[in-house]
Amino acid sequence: MIRAKQISNLSSSARSFFLGGTRSSAADGNSCTSAEDESCVLRRHRPRPKAVHTGNRVFIRPSPPPLHVSPPVFPVKSVPANHKIPLSDGNEVIMIDPTLPIISVRSSNVKAIGREHQSEVYTMSASEESSVGVPINASPDTKKASSDMSTTTTVSRKRKSMLQRPNKDDMKTNSSVEGFSEPSGEMMRVTPAPMQYCNSGYVVENVSSILRRFKWGPDAEEALHSSGFKMDAYQANQVLKQMDNYANALGFFYWLKRQPGFKHDGHTYTTMVGNLGRAKQFGEINKLLNEMVRDGCQPNTVTYNRLIHSYGRANYLKEAMDVFSQMQEAGCEPDRVTYCTLIDIHAKAGFLDIAMEMYQRMQAAGLSPDTFTYSVIINCLGKAGHLPAAHRLFCEMVDQGCTPSLVTFNIMIALHAKARNYQSALKLYRDMKCAGFQPDKVTYSIVMEVLGHCGFLEEAEGVFTEMQCKNWVPDEHVYGLLVDLWGKAGDVEKAWGWYQAMLHAGLRPNVPTCNSLLSTLLRGHRMSEAYNLLQSMLALGLHSSLQTYTLLLSCCTEARSNFDLGFCGQLMAVSGHPAHMFLLKMPPAGSDGQKVREHVSNFLDYMHSEDRESKRGLIDAVVEFLHKSGLKEEAGSVWEVAAVKNVYPDALTEKSCSYWLINLHVMSEGTAVTALSRTLAWFRKQMLVSGECPSRIDIVTGWGRRSRVTGTSMVRQAVEELLNVFNFPFFTENGNSGCFVGCGEPLKNWLHESYVERMHLL
Repeated sequence: MIRAKQISNLSSSARSFFLGGTRSSAADGNSCTSAEDESCVLRRHRPRPKAVHTGNRVFIRPSPPPLHVSPPVFPVKSVPANHKIPLSDGNEVIMIDPTLPIISVRSSNVKAIGREHQSEVYTMSASEESSVGVPINASPDTKKASSDMSTTTTVSRKRKSMLQRPNKDDMKTNSSVEGFSEPSGEMMRVTPAPMQYCNSGYVVENVSSILRRFKWGPDAEEALHSSGFKMDAYQANQVLKQMDNYANALGFFYWLKRQPGFKHDGHTYTTMVGNLGRAKQFGEINKLLNEMVRDGCQPNTVTYNRLIHSYGRANYLKEAMDVFSQMQEAGCEPDRVTYCTLIDIHAKAGFLDIAMEMYQRMQAAGLSPDTFTYSVIINCLGKAGHLPAAHRLFCEMVDQGCTPSLVTFNIMIALHAKARNYQSALKLYRDMKCAGFQPDKVTYSIVMEVLGHCGFLEEAEGVFTEMQCKNWVPDEHVYGLLVDLWGKAGDVEKAWGWYQAMLHAGLRPNVPTCNSLLSTLLRGHRMSEAYNLLQSMLALGLHSSLQTYTLLLSCCTEARSNFDLGFCGQLMAVSGHPAHMFLLKMPPAGSDGQKVREHVSNFLDYMHSEDRESKRGLIDAVVEFLHKSGLKEEAGSVWEVAAVKNVYPDALTEKSCSYWLINLHVMSEGTAVTALSRTLAWFRKQMLVSGECPSRIDIVTGWGRRSRVTGTSMVRQAVEELLNVFNFPFFTENGNSGCFVGCGEPLKNWLHESYVERMHLL
């Protein structure tokens, strides 16, 4: 808890928040998730692939790729087999309007299966965090490797879903995959009732229906026993693929194992491990892996890939690399999917150097890049802020004869949009259409976002109408995008109108959409409506995400009155997010700040599986709040731990020998001042220990996190004021007013000053 002496240093409004705020118990800190990412239904059949001539190049308009759910596994010998894995992470739980009848609310990713198609089994992929999609024009090897993988990429940190609509024929699950034996033809009898002579799809559908109706337990077992259905391993595998609750799936898995005559095969083990991987149940995974080996089902390349992916999506990179090593020791050769997974998870975590090293190792192993691989690397480079390098690789891809797919174009358009190169994004969109590609739901969403950021909101709504005319059914993400665009434009009524339109379309809002509307209401100081929205989310079982709490804390920091501050404090308590207890239980800094650092380190370990951008947003809001509340020692300690934990991987880089770059442009002004002060203090300590001083330090402020016009950055103003107060010998060069430069002897003399160590407190 914050001590009384410390509270006396707070502003009156901040004191009232800490003393009067309700203490909520820690809740589940997991981000809100939704079951599926594939949600936009194309009503018409796709045309056959055909060549389209554009200038001197010929692009082949391909058919859509197949979908898949990706898990993992581990030990012993196997036959290499390729699989495709989803390279994104983070699910979202959806919210319904309590005023609508339950039957009228539907998820946009649900398609009715006609009786004539009951024998077909569709493999649906769980929604994952921002990743690259599988190119449609991949080489034959990669198409085989990708036969089981979802395709997604990120438009913005809130918006996920770069998924192309697959052909139904591609989604049929084959009964045999290389590396596993054929499922046993022996059937088990689960009831003394007469044998049910049914086709495979009928059995799968009915057993799945039973498992959806019951939580696993005696009632579910009795219903299965009474059904009279006999299942083989193939049918069991199809049922397991449709189960999104790992506890139910695990109960069903072990129930099958107890049935006379039934034997799990490599497919069922791998699918079950995948279910556990999505739920981050790594202890259960290890038990299952041991059982898998004891039952004579040896893991292969597919199972190792799934295990690597499961660890990677949970942000356990060391464990993912350990599996990569074990895989090779067991005689399983990594394939393109293996390398692409490792590239993707390291790039997302900010370790671009390791990602590029894996790319080089892939090439050294004789795995030449194809469209799929190029798309992964392009996406990684772009997300790491290296857009020129990503564009060069895109051009190299074309020159090497790899035809860009629709997904590749979507990635490039999204990267340019994220970098605010809106004209370039629109040009790529026109080039894509000229190459013969028809926009999909993802493309339309990106273009709508680009138009919205350019201020053309009516035109964005026009794209929404065109999307409907082209027989694409808008999903929660599309409606949520329009809620977000109008909200950021400050039009609360329009944002609320699109939110209501989503409900009237029978769709259930997800947590990012609720966060967008919540942010709009908070900025408009419509506190009571914000409170009602948050209460409705919680009443329907939706858990506040890190982004939800970050919005509330930022609103608390910027509160204009004690009333607003108190109301924000109530909202933060009501959210039930673990971050609230973390903030309330912040210990006193003490003489060395060690208690604060331990407190922050434990919290970040607890939130380990959250994506880096979400953690960065929260840490930024926490440091800003502490800084503006007068708790500057605590703010500095929070920043130091975040830097060690790689929450801000680009904050400090060495451009060349003794030439350093401090990058503050993604931070708020309080966080930027704290980060700069502690980084300069670190340089001083290093210099006193080693005797070596940086030859040059560039301090980049950019436009600032909350700036839209060049030269008006609040970050730049705060940094310049700090440097002037302490007589930092800086200058600007080449007319770049957002970059302060210090170098040479003046810099060395300045770093020797004792006050550099305590800058953040003054």
